[in-house]
Amino acid sequence: MRLRNILVLVGLLFVGSGCSVIGKVSEATLEAGTIGWKLQPISVRKSYPEFIQKVYFTAELFTSDATDWEIYLVSKKPLEALSDSAYIELSYQRDEEMVAGQFPLILVSQHTESSTAAYRYKYKLAKQAQEFFSEGMLLRLSRRAKTIRFNYLQPLFDSPVVEHGITSLDAHVEYALLPDYGPLSLGDFMRKLSYLDDDDWVKFCSDPHYIYDKTSACGEVSINEQEDSLNSL
Repeated sequence: MRLRNILVLVGLLFVGSGCSVIGKVSEATLEAGTIGWKLQPISVRKSYPEFIQKVYFTAELFTSDATDWEIYLVSKKPLEALSDSAYIELSYQRDEEMVAGQFPLILVSQHTESSTAAYRYKYKLAKQAQEFFSEGMLLRLSRRAKTIRFNYLQPLFDSPVVEHGITSLDAHVEYALLPDYGPLSLGDFMRKLSYLDDDDWVKFCSDPHYIYDKTSACGEVSINEQEDSLNSL
C-alpha cells in the first residue's frame, strides 16, 4: 500500500489537535482509502507490518456494515431457550454523555464443538443497528464523539439473574465483525484496534459492565492472601 494512503488513514483514525475535518469528507476519504486494501486476499493483508494491519483493520471496521458482523457466544453449558432472545448494546461517548442503543441479535446457527464440547452460538445484528452505527461513526469522523466501543459488544439478556447465570457457565465471546478474518478472541480483536491505548485497556479490564470471560485480553491474576501475608513477615 502507498505510504500516502496510510498517512491519510492515520490522520483520520487518530484525533489531531490542529485542524477540523468535516465528517462526510472524512468518511468518503476513509472509504476510498480502504478499497484497495480490501481487494487484497486476507493472506496478503496479514503479511504487512503490524502497525499497517492495525490501521487498515480499524479502517475496515469503521466503514463496515453492522449487519455483516458476526458474534459468537461460546459456553460450556447450553443456553437452551435463552439462545434466541439475546440483544446487544452499541454505545459511544459524545461530550460527557454516553449515547447507547439496544438492538436485537439474530441467532444464525448453533452447534456443539466436538474438540471442546462447548456450545457455540453464532449471532448477527438486526438491520436497525446500522443507522445507529452510521450516525456514531459520522460523529467520530467529524471529531464530535468518541468511537463506538467495539470491545464492549456482547450478547445480553433481559434478566440480570439470567446474565449472572450465563457468566457462571464459563462463557466467552468471539468477534468476527470483519468475517474475512474469522472469529477472534476478545484479546486478539482488541489488539487489532489502532485507537486503544494503555488507559483504554486498563479501564476495560476493570469495568464490570463486560460480563463474559476477559482472560484473553486481561490475563488472569490469582492472589493467595494467606501466602502473601506469610511472605511479608
